[in-house]
Amino acid sequence: MKSKGIKPAAELTDEELLKNVKLTKSVLISFSVIFVLLLATCLYITVTKGFGVFSVLPLTFFPILATNIIAHRKMGDEVKKRNLF
Repeated sequence: MKSKGIKPAAELTDEELLKNVKLTKSVLISFSVIFVLLLATCLYITVTKGFGVFSVLPLTFFPILATNIIAHRKMGDEVKKRNLF
């Protein structure tokens, strides 16, 4: 059985690339908003109740946010390289 996997940005067609750029942008914005809310909530809980499990929760999600930012930048660079905008 052949797995589909994720194609690198250089292997995508122009239409697929533009679609993925829009998708990654919306995912990045959504995740960033959720991350900021999580960070604010965890800081509030840490200040009011002291250090606990929720204090380190943002640290576990930061690599996901960083990966999303990097993926969006790579796709944006590919769009600029192809002069699609």
